[in-house]
Parts: sequence; C-alpha cells; structure tokens
Amino acid sequence: MTTTNSISNNYTGEVSKIEKRQQTMRNDPFGQRYLRDECAVFDYNAWDDVDWPEEKEAEIHQTIQAQMADAVPESVSLSLLENPKDRWEAFFETHNNKFFMDRKWLSREFSELFDRPKDSAKINVLDVGCGMGNTTIPLLQSTEHLFMYSCDFSKKAIETLRNDQRISSERCRPFVWDITENAHQTEVADGTLDFVLCIFVLSAVRPDRLRAAVSNLVALLRPGGMLLLKDYGRHDLTQLRFKSGRLIQHNLYRRGDDTLVYFFTTEEMDELFREAGLEKIQNFMDKRLVVNRAKRDKKVLLKICCEVAKHRHWLQQLACRPAVKTFLARELSCGDTSYQLVLIFELLHGKWKSKVPTNGNGQRWTALRELKTILDEESDLLLKDGVSPASLSPAESSASLLPRYVRVNTVRMSFAQAVEQLERDGWCLCRLKKRITPSKYRRLVSTLESPKIYVDPHIDDLLIFPRGVDLHNNKLVTDGILVLQDKASCLSAFVLQPEPGASAMDVCAAPGMKTTHLAALMQNRGTVWAFDRDQKRVAVLRQMVKRSGAGIVTAQCADFLRVNLLDWRYKKVKFVVVDPPCSGSGMAKRSEHLDEFEEPDEQRIKALANLQRLVYSTCSVHWAENEGVISEILSTSPLSENFSLVDPLPQWRHRGQLGQSGNTELRKCLRASSKRDLTNGFFVALFQRRNS
Repeated sequence: MTTTNSISNNYTGEVSKIEKRQQTMRNDPFGQRYLRDECAVFDYNAWDDVDWPEEKEAEIHQTIQAQMADAVPESVSLSLLENPKDRWEAFFETHNNKFFMDRKWLSREFSELFDRPKDSAKINVLDVGCGMGNTTIPLLQSTEHLFMYSCDFSKKAIETLRNDQRISSERCRPFVWDITENAHQTEVADGTLDFVLCIFVLSAVRPDRLRAAVSNLVALLRPGGMLLLKDYGRHDLTQLRFKSGRLIQHNLYRRGDDTLVYFFTTEEMDELFREAGLEKIQNFMDKRLVVNRAKRDKKVLLKICCEVAKHRHWLQQLACRPAVKTFLARELSCGDTSYQLVLIFELLHGKWKSKVPTNGNGQRWTALRELKTILDEESDLLLKDGVSPASLSPAESSASLLPRYVRVNTVRMSFAQAVEQLERDGWCLCRLKKRITPSKYRRLVSTLESPKIYVDPHIDDLLIFPRGVDLHNNKLVTDGILVLQDKASCLSAFVLQPEPGASAMDVCAAPGMKTTHLAALMQNRGTVWAFDRDQKRVAVLRQMVKRSGAGIVTAQCADFLRVNLLDWRYKKVKFVVVDPPCSGSGMAKRSEHLDEFEEPDEQRIKALANLQRLVYSTCSVHWAENEGVISEILSTSPLSENFSLVDPLPQWRHRGQLGQSGNTELRKCLRASSKRDLTNGFFVALFQRRNS
C-alpha cells in the first residue's frame, strides 16, 4: 500500500492445521471475512485472504534485499544459535507475569478443541511452548473436557504458570521440556495425546533442530490424534519490519531481545510434517489485510491533496525561497518535496494550530512555529513583488466545469418515479430541447445551479445536476437507483440499443457502468455476458451489478481474447460492447491490449454468427486509439466484409476526425470532450451487420 493514503495497511501470514491420520476434509477455513468491495475496507479491522498488490511484491523484494545486505555477523550468529534457552529464560525473567495475553480467537481457529466427546471422556492436549499460559488458561476456562499438559523450556515460565490461581492440578500439568532434545520427558506417555498444540512455537526453534522437535511431538499422539499449528508465514509484517542487523540466515531473524524467529512457507510445513508420518487435513497461508480504522478520514486527506495541488505553484515558490529551503533541511530534516508542500500548506492555511499549542514543549513544535514565522515573512516579500497565489494558479480547467451526470437505473425504478422522488427532495426538474445547439447547451449547463436539474437532451434516462454536487451518500445512489456515470460513458450502451430479451456481451466490463446500463436498456430481460481479466476489477464489477439489481448479468474473470466463442452459450449473442484499455483509461499494459484488438481474428468473428451490432469505444482522445483503429478495420479487417460503420446519433455534432486516412466514413464516429460537450473525453463507433 502507498503511504499517501493515510491508511496503515499491513499483511500477516499464518500456516495452520496438520493431522496424523486422514480424517474427513474440512471445508471451513477459519477466516470468513472477505473484502469484496474496496470501498468497505474500513468496516472491519482485518480482512482474510487478501492477495498482495503488485507494487507490494516489489516493495517486499527490496526490503529483503536490504536486510540481506546488512545481516548479523557470522560470529554473532553462532552465539545466538548456541543457547536460545538462556535468552527465553531472560525474557520471562524480565517480563514475569506481564506477558499474559488471552487468545480469544482459539475457539474460532481451533474449534476441534471445543467439541465435547460423546462419552464424556477427557481429551488430552499438550500446549507446547506454553509460556505463562496464553493458550492454556483460556482453554481451561472455556471447556470442561480438556486435560492440559503444558510445557516450556523456560523454568521461570513454568514456575509462574504453576503458581497461577487459575490453574488446577486436577486439569493441568505444567512441566519443563526442551522439545528439541533427544532425552525424552517423562510427564506424557507416547501415543496418549489427542491434540498437540503449537502456537507460534516452531518459529522460535533453530531450523536445523525442527525435525527432531516435530519427531518428539508426533511420538506423543495417539492414532488419529491431531497436531494443530499456527505460526508465522513468509513475508509476515513482523518479518518485513526488521531493520538492519536482524537477519541471521535464510528467513531466520534475531528479535530485539535476541530470541529467534523463523518465517515458514506452506511447502516447508508440508514437507516437515509428512516426513514425521503425519497426513494433511489442512495447510494454508492466510494473508490478512489489517486496517488502521483510526485513520479512516479520507475526505480530510482528499481535501488537503486537492488544495495542495490547486496551490502547488505558490507553495513551490515558497519552498524554493533560501530561508525556507535551508530551515527545512537543517531543522526538520525534510527533503521530500511532496511532504514539504503539504507542510507549508498546513502551516499557512491548515488547522495545525489546534493540534500544536503555542506553548507546546518539544523541539519539533518549536521548529514548526519558527517555520510558520519564516513562511509568513517570505509570503509578504513575494506579495510585494507581485507574486501571489492567484497570479501563479493556472486558469480554471475545463474539467472543473463539468456538471454531475446521473443515470436513472430503470431496473430499480422508472425514470418518472425517480424524478418524482427527487422533486420531493427539493430538486426542480427542467427539460432541454432535443435539438438544442451545442453553444446553448454549454451555456445553460455550465451555469446550472441548485436546486435546478436538467433532463439530458441526447441520452434517455440521464439527468444533469450542477457541478460540485455531492450525491455519493444520497439514498437513491446507495440503493442503486441513481448511478453516478459521466454522460460520455453512457454513449456506448445507448447507441448500441440492445433489445429486451436478447443476448449481449460487454468485453472489458469492469467497473460495470456500461454493463448495468445494458441491463437497464434490455429491461433486465435476456442475458449480458460481462468479461474482465483482472480479478479485483471483476469483484468491483460484481458489486456494482448486485447494487443495480441487474439479474441478467453473468460476470466472468477471463481474458476475452481467450474465451471460446464457439461455446453454445454465446451463439445467440447479438450485441457487443468493446471498450478496451487505452491511454485514457490509465490501465497498465494498455498498448498490448490495443494491439490485440487492432487485429480481429476472422474465426472469432465468424463464431458470433448472430452478431448484429457492435460498439467500439474508448476514453482516449488520441486518433491512433480511436479513428486509427476504425480506419484499419475498414480497410483490412474481415469485420468490414459483413459489417458497416453507421451513424449512431445524427443529432450529435462532435464527429470523428479524418486524420491522415482521409476516409470520410470516420465522420460517422462520435467524439466527446470537456470543452465542446461538457463531458470526459470519449470516442464511440458503431458497426452494424449489412442487410440487417
């Protein structure tokens, strides 16, 4: 995750559950909270089974390389590996009984321990590396059928546990045992245990002694007994937080108290326990996203970012002033340019004073107050020279003049009913003439103010709200009745005009605006096949489809170029939207996608024998990605033999550019831009089967 979003996002990994004799396979992984809608990331503190973002993989690699470059010296490593018992003894001596933490998650992750036997017999459990009872005590308090053997190689830890008033000799037997030693303990007989419980234990064992430790533990299990394990997975947050001088050897580290910690993979665990004679029931890595919900105010962050961007030229002028530049480097050690701009903005215009008392102690607060004084003085000097924020700010961009377009999702509610509800909410509906001139449209829409809203003159079921109106939390929006969709983006489905009951395709569907628009135009009758090859984008697509109530949509995570169009499910497809990634979409590897779409496969075209209409659209303004592609199709593609380019919206004035081709057919394409049409940049071309 990036550091600019004020969210503390981390990942933890844990490897879990190995059994001795094969039992019925479990289908219930302990984590059931999945992040399907990224907008809901702050609803909980943690999410299960979250894959690394691509940028995180590179960050991890860099972190590990840095750790390897400054590893623990060999002489020190040998000493650390020699007597780990002494360091754990010192650890418990230091912490005494202050290290107890109630593991309340035990019932969720190891439910086997809480299943009462039918014959009321005692269940024998060994808590390995019990410490001061973090696992033993909660298990004894929440069950009546368990007898706990609790071992640790720290005499101090066992002494503390024995003296704990919550421990009864009738149900618990604490004893000292180093599980890596060949000399066997005498407290537990071989083949008598129902469960061996290892929670964050094996990671503290020297890697070359792991096999001996596991062998000693397995010998204690009865036939069918289980070894339950929870431990650190490879690239856990704990591993990535280690700085210089902590790496001993491959994935083995030295903690601050000189105890050891190793980070496993599921493959290592599988090999370790199979060699000991165990059979696997479950062995998985849980990648968990942990969220700092205290830092959830994204609106504040967004406002700061927008304001800094708006005044960046003025802030840059101040940051470059010699007095400011020197102070930032000397007193605050602030070399990051972006951070400097945010800091300067906050000191001049933010609410930092409410957090920093004028008499606040501390060198940093003193430095901030001094910097504020310098900034005030430098600002006055610049103003005297005629340099002001206004003089340095660029003219208002055309994008800032765009109104808020809102599509009524007629799957949820009719257009008339939605308008009725908006009028009850205080909005005043007005209609624009269907044949309105572009100049008059721009004038009326750019000056639109609340509470007035317009019905769009070009696209059905589309409303125009004044610019700057925030509708994200409006109930009609959250209920999926209103969709916040730019007008240009509505063109693709609107000009395709799919028939109710037909079969349609959206080739690059995520995030789902066009997909749900197709479903609405088809009156939620028929089928819409929606494809996207990115798993996360498909999750967003499905969320939008669910919110819209579009029951006819089938979303698939697949690269459309590898979809078998000869499949019987697609034989009835009559309408297709192709909106490939391009430079305007901001998607990675856009040129690769574009090249593939520029060379249609004749066999794939023939497979869609019932295809009647196809829309090609992009959010790019570049000729090569728009008219250039269409020109190539018209001149060489097998598509042109059976399909012709048609004018989808005669009243639309903004037309395709001829460019170098000189082909007047390109005038049948539609373009949209912020300056001419008060929309985002967009391009649309419609192909229709000949003689249809």
